[in-house]
Amino acid sequence: MGVRLNAMLDSLRRIIQSMNESALQDILGKINEVAMEVNQIATAAEQQTATTHEITSNIQQMSQVVDDTAHGAQESTQAASNLARLAATLQEEVRRFRLA
Repeated sequence: MGVRLNAMLDSLRRIIQSMNESALQDILGKINEVAMEVNQIATAAEQQTATTHEITSNIQQMSQVVDDTAHGAQESTQAASNLARLAATLQEEVRRFRLA
């Protein structure tokens, strides 16, 4: 009976060891899956950061264009005012010329 008991215990140990190895393989597989997902998340975060920087740069360029356009509009307004003033002066001179 002792031999049978030892054989059963050996068999049980092999079953437990096999289960432990299988469980460890499952755990390692899950760890690898999680590591791949973390890597994908990190890659996506890097891509989002690059896109955010590009958007920021584009907004800054657009802001500069708007500022330049506003400055050009101010210069155009000032030039139009000067032209209107010169036209009024010219009209006055023409009126004086006709009267004289």
